[in-house]
This record gives sequence, structure tokens and C-alpha cells, in this order.
Amino acid sequence: MRLLSVFACCIGALSASAQSTPDWQVTGYSDLYYQFDFGRPDASDTVNGRGFDIANRQVRIAVAQVDFLRAPSTKSPFGLNVQLFAGKNADLISLTEPGGKDKYKFVRQACVSYAPPGDRNGVEVDLGKFDTWIGYEGVDIRYQDEYSRSFNWTYSEPVYETGLRVTGRLSPQVTGGLFLVRGWNEVEDGNSALSVGAALSCALGPKTTVTLQNHYGDEGSEHANDAGTYGGIAFANPGTAKVHLLDLIITHQIDAKTKVAANVDSATSDGGANSGTWNGEALYVRTQVAPRHAVALRLERVEDKDGLRTGVPIQLYSLTASHEWTLDKHATLRFELRRDLASQPFFNDRDGTSSSRTTLALGAVFRF
Repeated sequence: MRLLSVFACCIGALSASAQSTPDWQVTGYSDLYYQFDFGRPDASDTVNGRGFDIANRQVRIAVAQVDFLRAPSTKSPFGLNVQLFAGKNADLISLTEPGGKDKYKFVRQACVSYAPPGDRNGVEVDLGKFDTWIGYEGVDIRYQDEYSRSFNWTYSEPVYETGLRVTGRLSPQVTGGLFLVRGWNEVEDGNSALSVGAALSCALGPKTTVTLQNHYGDEGSEHANDAGTYGGIAFANPGTAKVHLLDLIITHQIDAKTKVAANVDSATSDGGANSGTWNGEALYVRTQVAPRHAVALRLERVEDKDGLRTGVPIQLYSLTASHEWTLDKHATLRFELRRDLASQPFFNDRDGTSSSRTTLALGAVFRF
């Protein structure tokens, strides 16, 4: 709590400074939650297998974040995006960072941007640390359909990247991106090779968008980091492997209130003891049932048949239902009921482990 108090004082001072400077946008949010696991493991046991919401029968501060954005403009082609955060999610994201789990954890994103003056194709070049381009879900709870992150997000996809990003419009319906990065969840590279990626997004009319993306390169490391895993990808074995991840996202706006989406991932890893495959699929439905109330469903499956991501050969399934209640423009409550299943005992419970789990969570998000 002392750390969060110091962090809050620092971001308050930075916020006041930035707000006095023209062209800066300063926003932020805090996120806290309480979760009950009906398997009733010890309160000290985590809700294992989850990306962020791991607390059981405890109130947990997940995030306290402040955003400083100065977008490129006609006044200056250069911009800056800095997002500083603290809380348990910051700890979890940085657990496998090759540079050390505490070294960069307070910096969620820090990018310098450049947009060529007079360019009409929306080209932008970003250099720094940024959220991955892979996947439908993301780090920031303000833009998620559900409160918890899927198994697919947790095990199939990276979270952050460090390097170069170039994005722009190829036509009125098509946008693209190219990426040159240090690797999967790495500020300091765990090996000497860079990873590359590409993204192509096409609007098939006013309601449907299809996005195809990939992430390719040497991942892993010859040396263990502080968390006892190898490289930002968190391989269990030393050495590197060539990892190729394909990611497909389809979104369709049925009407003004209802959206459906699908996210499919397929990955191969080729490198000695770290060779194998994993894949996952997730389906989403979200509808605005009233001006301040929305409901959402998510159904997913993840297969890690070689145990590269979870540590054991397994298939994971989950069904998540949630209700979002917007109290006002500054506060939102999220109620979530989730049922998890596994092909073998995997989840912590009162008897050790179980192949099924049900949790109920209440999240509170406050914006400024």
C-alpha cells in the first residue's frame, strides 16, 4: 500500500505538470476486485491459470494507471505516449522479463511517435515499449468485454513488445502494420535475434472486420531469469526456439447494441526441448441492454498438447458471463461468473487440484 501511495503522489504531480502544457491528454484509471472461488482452496492459494484475476477471497488492487499522450499533429510530427502503472497486474506482466521482473514493471507503454507531415494514409512510426498487436483482448480493462482475461490471452499470446512499429492505411478498407521487436514479453532481449510481425485488417462493409496477424522469431534464452523461466516467453527449458504465432480476429456489429467476435490462435515452436504446438479459440458476444448496462458472454478452448505454455499437456475450456454497470462517466462495476474446465486436474481447490472450477468476481473501475 505504501508503494501505491508513493506512485499516486508521483502521477499526481506529473498529471498536473502535463495538464498545464498544451496538446497533452492526461487520463488514467484504477481497477480493484474481489473474487470467490467455489472450490474453496486456501485463501493463500491463487486462482491459478488466470492472467490477472488470481486473488481468492481477497480484495486486490489490480491497477493504478496514468496516461500521458501527445499525438503527432500539424504543429509537430512527433508525439509521445507514456502509460505508467502499479498494482498486482504490473507485477504479473513482468514476471518473465529477461531484464528482471522489477526493472520495467511500472512502465506499461513508452513510445515516441512520428507521423509524416501531409501524409494522407495515416502512416505512423512508433519506437519504444508497447502492447502487443496480437489478439482480441488486451491489458487495459477499460476496453475489454469481460473482466477476466481468457485462457487464450494468458497462454497463447504475448502481452508486450519493445521495438519498432509502422502502421498505416493501404486503402480506404485496408490497414496494415509491420513490427520489428526484441521478442515475446521482453524489454531486454533473452537472445541475440529479433522477432518480426505483420498485421492486415480489412473492413468487409460497415459492420464486419477481419484481421490477420503473425509473430515470428527466436524466443527463449540460455539463461534463467528471476522467475525461474527462460526468456520472456517463459519456456520451462533452456535454449531458444523459432516460434510462429498466427492470430485471426473477426468482429461483426449486428446492430447498434450488439457485437460478436471470434479470435483464433495457432502457434508452432521448433527448438529441441521447447518444440511443440499450441492453439486456442474464443467466441464473444456483447450487447448494451440499457444505457448503463451491458452483458457479455465468452466461450473458449485452449490446447497445449506439449505443455509448453501451461507446464503440462492439457486442454482448457471456459464459459464466462458478465454484467457491466456504468454508474457514471468515472465509475463502472463489473460482475462476472466464470466456469473453467480442464482435461486433467489442474485448478487449485480444497482437495488439492480439480478438473473444474467456478468463480464469482466483482470488479470496480474508476476513471479520471
